[in-house]
Amino acid sequence: MKHLHMLMAALTVALFLYQSYLVLSADRRAPRVVKIATHIIYALLILSGAMMLMQLMGANAPVQWVFAKIILLIAAISSSIKAFKVDATPVQRKTGILIAAVAYIGIVILAFAKPANLF
Repeated sequence: MKHLHMLMAALTVALFLYQSYLVLSADRRAPRVVKIATHIIYALLILSGAMMLMQLMGANAPVQWVFAKIILLIAAISSSIKAFKVDATPVQRKTGILIAAVAYIGIVILAFAKPANLF
C-alpha cells in the first residue's frame, strides 16, 4: 500500500507541475484526460492514505503529522481548483499555484520527517 501511495503522490505533484506550466507559460488549460486522471489519482491517493492511517492507528503509532498532511492536502486541492479555473484572473492563478506549491512542499517535508510531537 505504501508504494501505491508514494506513486500517487509523485503523480499528483507531476500533474500539478504540468498544469501549472500550462497555465503560467502559455495560458492554456490541461486537456480533459489530464483533468480526469487528476481526479482518479487524488481518489487513489486518499484511499491508500486512509488505509495506511488505519494501520498506523491500529498499531498505536503517533499520527499527528498525518492530520497536518490532510489539512495541507485540502489547502493544496482547494487552491489548485481556484488556480486552474477558466475564469480565474492572472493574480488568482499565480496565488493559487503558490499556495498549492507551498502546501505540497509541506506535505513532502512531513512525509520524510514524520515528527512524533507535532501538536
